[in-house]
Amino acid sequence: MQPYLGMSRYWIKLNELAAGYAMSDRAQLGLILAFVLGAVAFVGVEVFRATAGRHYTPGAAFVERSGLAQFAANGVRVEVSSESDSQGLPLLRATFTPSDLGFHLYSKDLNTNSTGGIGVATRLELLPNPSVRVDGRLFADARPHLANTLDRNMETYPDGPVSLHLPIQVIGESTNIAARVAVSYMACAEGVCLRPIESQLLDVQIPSN
Repeated sequence: MQPYLGMSRYWIKLNELAAGYAMSDRAQLGLILAFVLGAVAFVGVEVFRATAGRHYTPGAAFVERSGLAQFAANGVRVEVSSESDSQGLPLLRATFTPSDLGFHLYSKDLNTNSTGGIGVATRLELLPNPSVRVDGRLFADARPHLANTLDRNMETYPDGPVSLHLPIQVIGESTNIAARVAVSYMACAEGVCLRPIESQLLDVQIPSN
């Protein structure tokens, strides 16, 4: 007489299904983990590229190539242009000029967490673009110093204009690249600060050579 195997087969099927679902869950988890790791790796590469790209010594000379955009608001005139270094490699430059004497701008590295939210870092940023990317750290042509502003010691540039430079790299054979940059700043004098500009967007056409 053959042994009755109905229930045993039933349990075997259940175990197979459970194993299948478990494998499916593990596969999904693996895909999610791979996606997260890929995203982290991409961000890491971009940060590495920006921080480990081109560097320049103080006093390095640059040649202006073309004006890209300009505007004036809240006591400061901003001019954005393209320029090149001694090897012909491209950079973006933004010059911030206070309209009145005695006004200064804050350091590009101002940390508002340490100032109680007072002040705005002077910044030039290139928005993500498939045809051009950042190729080094943002740097200034002036050295910041500590100044007492609104009863706080804060890093500011000397009174008057300051220029920020951003190394960039053109990708592929693109010419006259349509891109967007963002600028931020806040002008202050002794005992008075003007309304800040934060992440003002400007459309520019970046020449490839």
